[in-house]
Amino acid sequence: MSGTFRHPVLPHGLRKPEGIGTAFRRQMRVVGALTLRELGTRFGRDNLGYLWLFLEPAMLGGAIGLLHHIAQQGLPGGLNPLEFWVIGYIPFYMLRGIINRAPVAIQANQSLLYHRHITLLDILISRSLLEGAAVLGALVVFLALFGLVFGHWPADPFKMLAGMVLMFLFSHGVAVLIAAGAVYTEIFERVVHLVTYLTLPITGAFFMVFWLPYEAQQAALWVPTVHMFELIRDGHFGKAVPTQYDIGYVVGWIAALNLLGMAALRHARRDLVL
Repeated sequence: MSGTFRHPVLPHGLRKPEGIGTAFRRQMRVVGALTLRELGTRFGRDNLGYLWLFLEPAMLGGAIGLLHHIAQQGLPGGLNPLEFWVIGYIPFYMLRGIINRAPVAIQANQSLLYHRHITLLDILISRSLLEGAAVLGALVVFLALFGLVFGHWPADPFKMLAGMVLMFLFSHGVAVLIAAGAVYTEIFERVVHLVTYLTLPITGAFFMVFWLPYEAQQAALWVPTVHMFELIRDGHFGKAVPTQYDIGYVVGWIAALNLLGMAALRHARRDLVL
């Protein structure tokens, strides 16, 4: 018995479910488009505007490092002050930048939610990626400079990259929670900048754990960012200085923050008035 095969006709209004791969690729295109839009919004359409994306963290980090280098401030372990301060400040700049921009992220892009495929998480991911790429680019430039000028190349670039990735994911998780909270109150916009500066001394950006007394070391290691800075410095200085970090502890923080953040975003989306 022969016949012609016909595809089943779905009822009106129903569509064949998308595969995970198709949905993922579509959302990646959405995130890419949002990142380019954010880049143009913040820095304009000219090349100098795009260049400023990398120059801002590089100039600030370089200025802080140069001031301490000129002051000839000695550091435990005989570390180069310029390298130490730059490598401390630039990751902190990413942490501060991603978190500080979170309170206005939804408000500034709320009109985009009329597009069916754009979600609150897409908006926040695109903003975090832009900040993270800029800071990583600035750090790579300085590492090349340290290698050419001082002859000191990173002992383990993969550890430095891992530390930066963990810092990015941690910052993004905090930013998602703040953005969700900002839907309900303006207090986040008012206090986030202040809090990021007040917490600077305990983040680990400008000290190493082995500098501290034993009791202070145990207290410092409760702060997740301290582990990330220790990992980054282990990647750069290697065995020249002792470092202490627990990647599992950091991953636990990152998982908790991002899962809570996504749940908070889902709740906030229902209460958001377009």
